[in-house]
Amino acid sequence: MKQIGTGIVILFVLLSLGVVGLGYLQRNQPESQKTPLELKLTVNAMAQTWMRQVVRSFNDSDNRLIGDYIVTITLNNATIDDMTVWLNDTWTDQNHPDLWLPSTSLAVNYAGYPIRSVVPSVAQSPLVWVATADVAQAITQDGNQPFDWDTVQAAAQAETWANFGAPAINGNVNIAFSLPNGTMNGLMVLYSSLSYFNDETTIANNSMTPAYQSWFLPIRQSVPNFTSIGDNVATFMVTQQGTSVNIGMLPEAQLLNQLEALINRRDIQVAYPQYPVVFDFPLAEWQVTNVSAENATIRQQAIQAFGEWLLAPDQQAQLAQNGLRPIAENPTEADRLFRLGTEVGIEYAPSLDGRLTEAPLAFAGILLSWFSR
Repeated sequence: MKQIGTGIVILFVLLSLGVVGLGYLQRNQPESQKTPLELKLTVNAMAQTWMRQVVRSFNDSDNRLIGDYIVTITLNNATIDDMTVWLNDTWTDQNHPDLWLPSTSLAVNYAGYPIRSVVPSVAQSPLVWVATADVAQAITQDGNQPFDWDTVQAAAQAETWANFGAPAINGNVNIAFSLPNGTMNGLMVLYSSLSYFNDETTIANNSMTPAYQSWFLPIRQSVPNFTSIGDNVATFMVTQQGTSVNIGMLPEAQLLNQLEALINRRDIQVAYPQYPVVFDFPLAEWQVTNVSAENATIRQQAIQAFGEWLLAPDQQAQLAQNGLRPIAENPTEADRLFRLGTEVGIEYAPSLDGRLTEAPLAFAGILLSWFSR
């Protein structure tokens, strides 16, 4: 009997070891059982840091499992400006990303490639004004006038602060915005001025009148050096060279990400234009035709899964940490950058009604040609 009992114990131990071993093998089966599918993604610089976090979390999640496929999103370390894509024929049929996150849906319409938007918007960032506090006080007559295009234009026309009637402010009226025929940020500044001047939320081929050209010229002449400004006005204003700039127009996200450095150098005031121009960050795909119907379906399902991931609450909640606005919710006091920004005029929920909705590609070419002259 004793031998029988010992045999039962040994048998139980062997069975237990077998179950444990089988479980271990099952848990450690290589991912190679699933077919890998890589989707390459290129984004605008304003969304790069957020997207790096989001891509990492997606690639670590079960959402990447699509049937018998395992999807990997590969983020291009090199960012690209929207205008570089649609103005310079950057991509070819043989060399292009699968996915693209530009700063604005206008760029998708302008691209001229087989590109279509799959998620209309995953984040937002409006253009904002920023000025040194003394300048904001001067151009708004101590807050009695709006800080917007007309008050900025009047200062630019005066050329110097002494001529404007503000002798306590030294030097010229210096304005900064990115080069319009080199960056999408700069083109959007022109669109903002046109929308304001014409009192319209759409821009058409007849929007640029001689009256507008005369009105805008002093503003353009007030920009000291477009080359030194680059594509990030906030970064420029933090530098020693940029401290001579009195007024800037730039995406809110760029301002927020440099806000601490900027306010450590000088007192500033932020304002939102009456006619908002909003960067809406759509997710777009390069449409392929040289794959089988099955592979095309899997690819679409993978892109849809990633698009849904970008809109999920956890990913949207990370936007404000990077100075961007979520789609469905406004930033709150819990979001440090926006909380800091409220001290200088950033709003948790600015009115974005009356935003620019249309600007045709043909007109963009006309506008940029005029500006470069």
